[in-house]
Amino acid sequence: MRRRWALRCALGPFVLAGLVACQRECAPVVGAANVEAEREAIRSESNRWFQAIAAKDLEKTLSFYAPDARYLSAGRPAAATPQERRKLWMEDYGLPGFSSDEATTEIEVARSGELAFQRGTYVSTAQTEQGKILRSTGKFLVIWKKTPTGGWQAIVDIDNADQ
Repeated sequence: MRRRWALRCALGPFVLAGLVACQRECAPVVGAANVEAEREAIRSESNRWFQAIAAKDLEKTLSFYAPDARYLSAGRPAAATPQERRKLWMEDYGLPGFSSDEATTEIEVARSGELAFQRGTYVSTAQTEQGKILRSTGKFLVIWKKTPTGGWQAIVDIDNADQ
């Protein structure tokens, strides 16, 4: 009898912890977001961002970033402030013949609806001083955060070339 009681006391907390863990993992999230609607909202927002880049509209391009966003562009210093992001985009837009064509391959939204990521590819071109066209293909990852007003802003923007 004593042995059974000791066994129950020893195993009881583990069984209880397992049930609680399953409850958190298996139970539906209260107030879960409409993930598909949020995915489409981000797709729409990113398409507007792509259009701003294609138009070389600096102010519009920068408007998609949260104030504390990080822009991590390959081969350049990380841009952690609005001024640093502005400088990098001005460099890009200042290149002769600059263009960039982006395509989204995946958007994943957290069940809470507060964070999401977008993965995709890009092809950018520019001209050298000698007039030679340089073409770069690569991939990007953007982490989006829902704003208090219900919109989405990029909090991390990473790109890197394939070669």
